[in-house]
Amino acid sequence: FWKTLGRCAELFAAMAPRGSKRASSAAASGLGTKRRPAAEERPVLAKCDAIGKALLAADPAVVPTSVAKMLAPMLRHSLGAVKEGRHEFQASVVDMVGDLLQTISVATQQAVEEAQGQIDGIDADRAARHAVLAAAQDALPTLQAAVAARKDVEAAAKATLSEANEKAAVATEAESSGKFSYDGAAAQVAELRAALEALAALKGASSADSSKEGKHQHKQLAHVSHKYALDTTLVEAVLKVLKREPEARQSFDLVSLGIFEESLSKLLKDFEERLQLHEAPQAEKAAAARAATEAAEAAEGACGESEAAVKAAKEAERAGAQAIKAAQKHVGKWLHDTKVVMDGFDAKKQALEAFREGPLKLFDELKDLQPEPEPVEEVETEMPPTADVAPAPAVAEGDALAAATA
Repeated sequence: FWKTLGRCAELFAAMAPRGSKRASSAAASGLGTKRRPAAEERPVLAKCDAIGKALLAADPAVVPTSVAKMLAPMLRHSLGAVKEGRHEFQASVVDMVGDLLQTISVATQQAVEEAQGQIDGIDADRAARHAVLAAAQDALPTLQAAVAARKDVEAAAKATLSEANEKAAVATEAESSGKFSYDGAAAQVAELRAALEALAALKGASSADSSKEGKHQHKQLAHVSHKYALDTTLVEAVLKVLKREPEARQSFDLVSLGIFEESLSKLLKDFEERLQLHEAPQAEKAAAARAATEAAEAAEGACGESEAAVKAAKEAERAGAQAIKAAQKHVGKWLHDTKVVMDGFDAKKQALEAFREGPLKLFDELKDLQPEPEPVEEVETEMPPTADVAPAPAVAEGDALAAATA
């Protein structure tokens, strides 16, 4: 098709009259020039131009614009020529134009049938619009009930969260207070154990007072003795004894050291027993605090889920309300849309009739174009001169009647 069309275009370009560039381009186009004396002189050319306009005005999906622009200028040199005198390429152009016109006619007919189908479905469309509206209206109460149910779940979740937070706060506070007592006892036990270790180190050390560690241990024993209110006289005597060499210590010194060590050991035992008493309850309080905290975290997660569910339900409710409005608007537009469909059907039907009675009928007239008959010249004949004739004699009325009946 394209190869044939291209060769036809080359042929018709070669057939165009030679002249100035402006004149040749106007002649090649065939259409679009302002002055067309040839079309006024020959009705055939006007018909060709009308068919070309129909091709150019066709839907590009039916007749590509490039094809229409290429064929329209060829019509005068192909369809405008008599059938017997057409070249092979001119006949090809005529056939292509005929096929395209039939394609346009079929496409227009299909558009009319589709419009007729829309008209036939007008009542069904109205019923469908009302059905959509009814469905949207029926669905709205369910969506509203879902919102109310989600709100109830949210309220319950918030109440559970509040209760769980209160329990977690109480359990955490109980753990903290017990932990203070437990940690205090544990610190006292560690302190007394360190004091006993320092005492043992000082008892066996030589010249302990001269070392840095020995001075620290002396201070540590003095601090513990003061903190736990040990006998001041005993403490002073022990600290003096510890500054002596072990072999220089007397029996009374050793007795003082024994009493001091026994006092520290008794304190240590008391605090260890106290620590053991606090250990089990503190473990229970810590477990209770962990459980309460976990419950509060779970309640918080459930509360967040309920809030999200309420939000989703509200969005669905808004969408349902919007669907009702849209359906009502769609129902209200039915009459207007019906008028648009009917007007469109009338316009397409008129376009089909105009096309068939216009370009398609013109093509049928031109596809088998015959040469115009030659005009007959009228010959003027001279009349011979008339001679003078004498008037007939008068006849009597009776003689004339007799002659007529004879």
